[in-house]
Amino acid sequence: MPEAFARQADKFSVKGLNGWMINQHLSFGQFQTSKVKRGWDFSSAFQHTKMIMSPEEMVLKAFMIDTDKRNLTQRNKYQYSLYDGRNETAIFATENFSEKQLVYKSNNPLLGDLTKTNSYQYAFAATIVPGFSQDPWSVVMINKYDRKNDIPRKLGERPALEEEGYATNGKETVAIRSLFLDKVKQKSGKETRVFGGSLLTGYELRWDDGVVAIVDILDNSIWLAKNLDAEDKLILSSISSAIMLKRMQDVEKDRDALDK
Repeated sequence: MPEAFARQADKFSVKGLNGWMINQHLSFGQFQTSKVKRGWDFSSAFQHTKMIMSPEEMVLKAFMIDTDKRNLTQRNKYQYSLYDGRNETAIFATENFSEKQLVYKSNNPLLGDLTKTNSYQYAFAATIVPGFSQDPWSVVMINKYDRKNDIPRKLGERPALEEEGYATNGKETVAIRSLFLDKVKQKSGKETRVFGGSLLTGYELRWDDGVVAIVDILDNSIWLAKNLDAEDKLILSSISSAIMLKRMQDVEKDRDALDK
């Protein structure tokens, strides 16, 4: 957490994110949600044998390794209301994820099947309807990867991703940026790189190019700038809580769970 922002912001610990998801409610500071209603999660996988092989795949064929194509899809939705004791907002959110994989099928039972991601697309969208205004807010977060656009990188470096995030009511726009932790400081004061690559810690919300809120997904907390009025705090809290309720946070790593 940047010290300069922390000094002029209030921290709210979010309760209700962990544990039993039936009748889930969130609460933080003066904010309280209604029951979070989730729709049926949908996921599917379709796999088929490739008819046209690349030179690399033809070489693998000679070693009795076949290749298939696999398409994975997942989507879910949820809705709830957020109250601050005086006003409220209604939030409707959806997540959509699709991935194209190349599957290497080995005849060796010890090796099993191996997969390689060729591309994936993730889209999060939410609509926030404030009870005190006729201007609804739209939230969009996109994360894309295409192996054709990737470049060689050092161990631990993140792949070449296309990311975008923002919230807007048509008049005002809040930029949403992912925050990553690359290094940690040991007790000795020495800095070391995070094991396994950069760690997604949360998101910052920027309004008029200034940070107004931070969503900390590691500490389950939301930070709001103190100089905001009550209605702006409710809007930013609505955006932040919708983000915290996403099933997929670090898409690059969360997608691995879909293979299991």
